[in-house]
Amino acid sequence: MPRKPNLTDADHAAVTQAVKRARLIDASRAMARIVKHTDPSPAEKRRRERLESSLAEWMKYYGGDAFDRKFSDDHKRVIAKIEKAIRVGGLFALAMPRGSGKTTILKWALLYCLLTGLRKYVIVIAATSDLAQDLVEFARNQIQDSDTLHKHYPHVCEYARKTQGKQIKASFQLRADGKNSGIKWSKNTLIFPDVNTEGQKIFDKRNRDTGRKVDAASAEPYASNGAILEGHGLTGAIRGKWKDTRTGKVIRPDFVLIDDPQTRESAESDSQCAARERIITGDVLGLAGPRRRIAAVMPCTVIRKHDLAHRFLDRELHPEWQGEKCAMVTRWPTAQETLWREYGIVYRHDGLDAATAFYRARRKEMDAGGEVSWNERVRDGEISALQTAENLLLESGEQFWAEYQNDPRDILVGVYTLTERTITSRTDDSRQAGVVPEWAQTVIAATDINPSYALTTVVVAFGANQRAAVIWYGTAPLKVDAERTDAERKAAIMAALERHGTETLARLPRPPDDWIIDGGGSPENTVVDFASVSRRICGIQAFAAFGRAAKQYRPTHRTAKSLRVYEQAHIVFVSSMQQWIIWNADYWREQAQRAWTGTLGGPGSCDLFRGNHGEFADQIVREQLAGKVELNGRMLYDWRTLPGPHDYGDCMAEAFAMAAVRGVGTGGAASRPPKKSKMVSVVVNGKVVSR
Repeated sequence: MPRKPNLTDADHAAVTQAVKRARLIDASRAMARIVKHTDPSPAEKRRRERLESSLAEWMKYYGGDAFDRKFSDDHKRVIAKIEKAIRVGGLFALAMPRGSGKTTILKWALLYCLLTGLRKYVIVIAATSDLAQDLVEFARNQIQDSDTLHKHYPHVCEYARKTQGKQIKASFQLRADGKNSGIKWSKNTLIFPDVNTEGQKIFDKRNRDTGRKVDAASAEPYASNGAILEGHGLTGAIRGKWKDTRTGKVIRPDFVLIDDPQTRESAESDSQCAARERIITGDVLGLAGPRRRIAAVMPCTVIRKHDLAHRFLDRELHPEWQGEKCAMVTRWPTAQETLWREYGIVYRHDGLDAATAFYRARRKEMDAGGEVSWNERVRDGEISALQTAENLLLESGEQFWAEYQNDPRDILVGVYTLTERTITSRTDDSRQAGVVPEWAQTVIAATDINPSYALTTVVVAFGANQRAAVIWYGTAPLKVDAERTDAERKAAIMAALERHGTETLARLPRPPDDWIIDGGGSPENTVVDFASVSRRICGIQAFAAFGRAAKQYRPTHRTAKSLRVYEQAHIVFVSSMQQWIIWNADYWREQAQRAWTGTLGGPGSCDLFRGNHGEFADQIVREQLAGKVELNGRMLYDWRTLPGPHDYGDCMAEAFAMAAVRGVGTGGAASRPPKKSKMVSVVVNGKVVSR
């Protein structure tokens, strides 16, 4: 057996000292993590309670410079509805003019409902996760840094300050009784501390007045204890939110603040608006669980008719939401079509200073009959809110009616009207993806290359009378770092095209007869080189294509040995291995779009296979033909491109151009077969090299 060590008295003393030291260190560390606060005086408490009785007064006092102008009647009405939602419940959609401070009101309403304890679990939702994080960051900064809030709410602010904005400090923070404070201070989530009114005195050895310990049972919790704030983007993971409290009770969100839930891009897309509408009516309103109705407020701005904001403000479409619309100008002045029209001419030609002088000299006449909703909204250099509104009308054009009046005007397209609904209605429910109709004369695959994210492809079947049917569409992954060399980028793109051709297009029930690939945006000759070997690789003949605007399109090429000319497209023969297709992008984009407006199944029409095609249609209508005019014998086009990708639209235009090369053009009820090559004289360096 091992012998016990012989410990001397000195050894025992050293061990005892070490234990005491370790305990002292642990106790010191625990003490360092303890946070105590001092409640405000009774007079300040009464003042706090008086302010809490009115959201508008509370925001004015604690918000300070954020509310340095008088509230308009619209502001007061909107704030009253937000307060009603916080206290009583309900669903409120509030449309205010852009720049009227609705997000600022929303931010302070967040703090109000949490600090007062009127709501215990608040979800703030914005159009994107970054915008939602900004709202949470605002709340975090105000609670940590505002001296005004700290004076009245030290039971939250003092504990938040001690975290120094660090999540790890929050995790180990202790309250006066040595228990965890429960505070959480992370990027997307704030959980308020769980402390008692007398909790910081529990471990005092004696009370100054009575000389006795304070009974822990006499301590009262604050209304804000354990309140939760989370921020999420509308399209993020917001389903099934719940939290376990310190007592083991499960709580679910009881209030949602939705700040401008659409982006410019999503507002222009019917499919994205519909998707976000489903998220709000399903996921968001279901956050409270199956037995409770959640309260929600949605400040928003209309961007166009039938966008997300416009839908929720429609009481017939969404009767469960109490919609409220506010306009910048409530009544236009009587001189709107006379003096204000002259003012606009001065503003455009001579600038703001000259226009302001014009207005100042005639202000009484120009103001007559006019009325704005917020007289304090005056920009620098302008002298009245009405002038600010008139200038915004001049600067914003038709968009003024949506973003500042919340009354969008119909957007009229000069040539034809194409909507997502029109495209998605052209669906042949009897045809599945990949199936080629019996009437098809040729099948064309068209691919657009975006090195930063994907190959996008559409496969279209064409009949002799230019009837078209989309057979398949989709994307293939492609991520090429812009900092790589041209040789490396070229190799990556060619490898992606090979995979796409062999693993997808060649395996369709009927592989395409021809494959047209956009040659722009890639390193020089990338697509040309792939096209020269595509038949050997995947059994499909590919062509490099280069679209040209109508004003730049000419059926010539300086390095060509010969050309074959077709309808608004031609093949350039550079060598026996290099063949390019040059096509009039404006012309064929219009023809491809017009095909959706034709009668389903008729000559020149286009239809889709069975399925949901919202994103496909969305991309096509992002390019809108606003007008076209013939000038000096050439047609000029005015295309307006909305934000977001439009790759499927580009592919459709390419497919129609390639069909023309294969003899399926716009001429007549039945297209003639392709003619033999038309040889064109080409001059290179002053000499005729072919005929």
